[in-house]
Amino acid sequence: MLKIKVPASTANMGPGFDVLALSFKLYNEFIFEDSNELIINTPNKRYNNKNNLVYRTLVQVLEEKGIEAPALKLTMTNEIPISRGLGSSATCILAGVIAANRYLKKKMTTEEIYLKAVAIEGHCDNISSQFFGGLTLSMREEDRIFYRKANIPSGLLCTALIPDFTLSTKKARAVLLETVSLTDATYNLSHAMLFVESLKNGQFKDLKYFLKDKLHEPYRSSLIPNFDRIIQKAYDLGAYGAFLSGAGPTIMILRKNEENSFKKNIQNYLHTLEDQWKAVDLSIDNEGTIISQD
Repeated sequence: MLKIKVPASTANMGPGFDVLALSFKLYNEFIFEDSNELIINTPNKRYNNKNNLVYRTLVQVLEEKGIEAPALKLTMTNEIPISRGLGSSATCILAGVIAANRYLKKKMTTEEIYLKAVAIEGHCDNISSQFFGGLTLSMREEDRIFYRKANIPSGLLCTALIPDFTLSTKKARAVLLETVSLTDATYNLSHAMLFVESLKNGQFKDLKYFLKDKLHEPYRSSLIPNFDRIIQKAYDLGAYGAFLSGAGPTIMILRKNEENSFKKNIQNYLHTLEDQWKAVDLSIDNEGTIISQD
């Protein structure tokens, strides 16, 4: 039996479009067992078939190596909401690649697993943070992928504001501009650098200024009702920072770890809106993907 536990993540993080990501102690768990037939059990029956992203990924990796996928039993436990901007799809891709390596008799190195998962997912931000844990910075250059992991000092807690509606990454990508101005590019570069340095140094009080973005949030926010009002309310309640998580629609809040009343107060505000929102406190995960085998 192979068990794979992958954390949720938030990507982009304001000005860090397709570069920054942070993982949390909220997990999808995947258990692979030998079987005489293909059996896929997930909390959502819609994914209990060969179109399951985990299984499709496993098949793709094995077929590229000239190996036919074996019969197996896949059991999934999902804590991470689907299509909410918390990296659920990336966890499935990671699990599929790692499981495929089992049937390849572990011929892939850790680095090769990482690179393959990034190639299939299409972006390196979520995969990097989920695989290695913590805050990661990642990028492509020619045929290589570079990443760095940064530790965040204690004192920071994240609160995810998760709505009852979904937003597909494809739709969220479609509203983005294909080209941006030099002014906007420079704006994001300066903000992203100050944001990362402030996080690493535990200087949280000015994060609200460094989290401003001109590449994706101004366009995607129009797809999320009350986005600007929610962000402003979070700051009124004392948040350090607030930004769109991944492609959305979840909104991520960075706040004081000891501020016990924040979650209750923001939830009370969310209850006044038309859509249903849930505030969930998330601790940072610094371990990344955990693999165990019996």
